[in-house]
Amino acid sequence: MKLKFTLLLLGISLGALAQGTQPQGTATATIDVTNMNATILTGGDMFHDLQTTNPMWGSSGGYYQQYEVPRGSGRHSIFAGALWIGGKDAGGQLYSSSQMYRQRGDVGYWPGPVSNAHTPSHNSVYDKIWKVSKTQIQNHIQNYNSPGYTAPADIASWPGNGNTTNGEAAQLAPYVDVNHDGLYSPNLGDYPDIKGDQALYLILNDKGGTKSPASPSMNAEIHVMYYGFEDPTNRPLYNTLFSQYRIINRGQINLQDFYAGIWVDFDLGFYNDDFVGCDTLNNRFYVYNGDNEDEDTAYIPSHGSTWPWQLYYANGYGLKPPVQSVIFLDHKMSHFLYYDNTSNPVNGNPSTSQDYYNYLKAYWRNNTPLTYGGYGMDQQNIPVAYMWPGNPATGAGWSEVNTLTNPPQNTPQDRRGIGSIGPFNLPAGQELKFTVAYTFSRDPNATDNLPVAAQDAVAVQNFFRNGLLPSSKPLQTKEVLKLYPNPASDLLQVQLPTRFNSKEAKIIITDNLGRTVLAAKVHQGENTVHLNIASLSKGIYQVSVTSENHTATGRLVKQ
Repeated sequence: MKLKFTLLLLGISLGALAQGTQPQGTATATIDVTNMNATILTGGDMFHDLQTTNPMWGSSGGYYQQYEVPRGSGRHSIFAGALWIGGKDAGGQLYSSSQMYRQRGDVGYWPGPVSNAHTPSHNSVYDKIWKVSKTQIQNHIQNYNSPGYTAPADIASWPGNGNTTNGEAAQLAPYVDVNHDGLYSPNLGDYPDIKGDQALYLILNDKGGTKSPASPSMNAEIHVMYYGFEDPTNRPLYNTLFSQYRIINRGQINLQDFYAGIWVDFDLGFYNDDFVGCDTLNNRFYVYNGDNEDEDTAYIPSHGSTWPWQLYYANGYGLKPPVQSVIFLDHKMSHFLYYDNTSNPVNGNPSTSQDYYNYLKAYWRNNTPLTYGGYGMDQQNIPVAYMWPGNPATGAGWSEVNTLTNPPQNTPQDRRGIGSIGPFNLPAGQELKFTVAYTFSRDPNATDNLPVAAQDAVAVQNFFRNGLLPSSKPLQTKEVLKLYPNPASDLLQVQLPTRFNSKEAKIIITDNLGRTVLAAKVHQGENTVHLNIASLSKGIYQVSVTSENHTATGRLVKQ
């Protein structure tokens, strides 16, 4: 682990920019399918520890990395990450939201959708990450109306619909609406529409309080789904975490020159021997080790190697270290920039909204563009959009192993950077959707994992773009039942689709509150079932037939 000292210049807080009184989100959850344990937070940030108290000075948050890969190894490739966004209105007013470590009060996002009631009570509903698996969903579909079944808490509370009386959008998190009534009703068989074998879902806004650094709210609502696949036979996929972002403009302002970026502070094992670069062909930026061995962190003899100091002596990856990539899957990565962890007024830590926005579009803090060669700051060189896009495996092009200046190679150190997409126009009521993959590349048979990482990026993009990702949809088909007569008063004939003939099944009739009012067993080979419904009250009911891999439903009117 490393002790993170981030040097920040505090921006001026403008009370007039406050939009609400929400506290920052504190909820966390860990996705633990795939070959990693990755912690997500409800502040637009990810992969670091918010809950642990720092043993040196008692404060909590942002000090320990939480992106363990391989899972259970005690090794980490990322220290922290976050979403940065920014755009302007027609008059040139900048709107920006960002996040880093939360060490200096930085805040750009709050839990929940855009609302008319951004108070602490908003957090009581939305300071939460919903964690749902494909297995849970399949079990819910099979048993939602079975006696004694209780839906998992995160399926039952899935935020499918907003509170419209508070100004929230009617439709929020995606779900499968079995009866197409526009309401998320898990007791009627509705279920979350997730990707992957396991997913984490959260909703954020930029209106909940006063931003730091200061910026007016753009009424942005951000939906994020992290997901992964549990398939150890597919190395690139098993070592990838996906994150899908939906950035919705809920305001009245038409945003232009809008950028969205993923900021990452890499720590590839030992944090102080890293290089970074980008691959413009495969829309990714990445971290690699500065030499062919990633050592463990050397402890400070005067402090010893016991608590709390051993927390900072991260386990290195050893010989032939891995590469960690961040890949934009459905948009061109338009910019990549590395900056120093200093207060340098040109390429140091961002401290104002303009600084963050500049970095999104590959400009330095002093409003000069990134240029080709060296550290990208020589304004006599040509402006470029990407820092260190060369091939460090071969030494071709501009990279940290070939700076095209003197000295020809940089000194490996702690590294962070921002990859972005844009510019876009984001009119009021419209949304920007994009997906990012975090891919860890290490082939035990390779002598150099840089080429492996490039190959993995291609493989993951092919899986994503060509629809080759394993389906996260339940392994079943849905059909409409044939009910005779309909409306019916006493006897009802249910004709089953032929695919049900080879399996036992069950028929369940539920009322408009989701309560089971009649149930019957269907034996193998039966294709027509007769039910006595005379005791049912007049009204509308749902008839469902479910077997191992299939389900069929119908709407019954009892008269």
